[in-house]
Amino acid sequence: MARQSPLLPLYSAPDFEIGESNGTRIALRTKKKKEWDDYVADLSALRRRLFVGPAVPEWLANHNISAPQGLLKYNNLEKGAVIVRLHRQQYLLIDSVEGSSYDDVFSIEQRRHDGILVIAYEAAEIACGGPHVEDLIAELCPMNVAINEPNSWIATRFAHCELAIRHLAEPSHYRILCSPADARFVFEILFEVTLERDGVALGFNDYRALINLGD
Repeated sequence: MARQSPLLPLYSAPDFEIGESNGTRIALRTKKKKEWDDYVADLSALRRRLFVGPAVPEWLANHNISAPQGLLKYNNLEKGAVIVRLHRQQYLLIDSVEGSSYDDVFSIEQRRHDGILVIAYEAAEIACGGPHVEDLIAELCPMNVAINEPNSWIATRFAHCELAIRHLAEPSHYRILCSPADARFVFEILFEVTLERDGVALGFNDYRALINLGD
């Protein structure tokens, strides 16, 4: 049985094509045709795995994944996948919207493997972008995320919730990772301020097409 994105109830079926991606029911495409600049999109169907243990960097290297050395830093992998160092011995792998070359890693059974603990990482992920996105983020986040170094995993408070933000270039936009419990509130606030700028909500495949246009 497919999982469901925690944000799916916020996407009305008449306005969106609903389907599955990576075994998750999610809004895929908007049916509305309108001009827009700013957007918010649900990416919660992306695959994620948490790896815990002192030997994780070497273990990941055996799977052609180079782990970052600094805490709260991430390395870009093939097709836009990333590996994040969350804590001293914790590394989070997030897949690309295009799928990636790491199917073998995502298919590894969730248990301990020779001292490496493999865990599913339950979270909601939201993308937001457009010409006013910096103002939008500044309105909701007390930290000036625009001044952080490249490849920074920014753990902060956002709309009164604890979450993580990272900036992506080409096209410039932000990705937000939060707990499923906070997801609906965070998305509703983001959508509200996006609508104030005549923006729209997009589906998973809408976002993928948008990113490909920026390549």
